This record gives sequence, C-alpha cells and structure tokens, in this order.
Amino acid sequence: MEEYSEVFVGLDVAKDRHAIALAESGRTGEVRYVGEISSDSDGVERPFEAASKVPP
Repeated sequence: MEEYSEVFVGLDVAKDRHAIALAESGRTGEVRYVGEISSDSDGVERPFEAASKVPP
C-alpha cells in the first residue's frame, strides 16, 4: 500500500518579490515559511523546478 501525503503551497505575491510557505495537510500540519523569491520569470520557475526533482 502506498503512503499518500499532501503539501499545500502558499504564495504571497507582490510587484517586486513573492513569499513562499508550505503547509502539511490536516489541522495539526506544520506550516513553514520557505523564503522570498524575485518576481521575474526565472525567480518564479526556480523553486518549482527544484520541487519537481524531489522524489515522492
């Protein structure tokens, strides 16, 4: 049987920079502030490219 987990990604967008947070599912799930990225296309794509390389 496979183990299933959910992670929610929160983005706070602004003109110059975007903030990223991750939250585990459930009422007691941990919420973590990841950091800020630039609002240009390279800054926005980089964290999602890194996340896609993480094994499930």
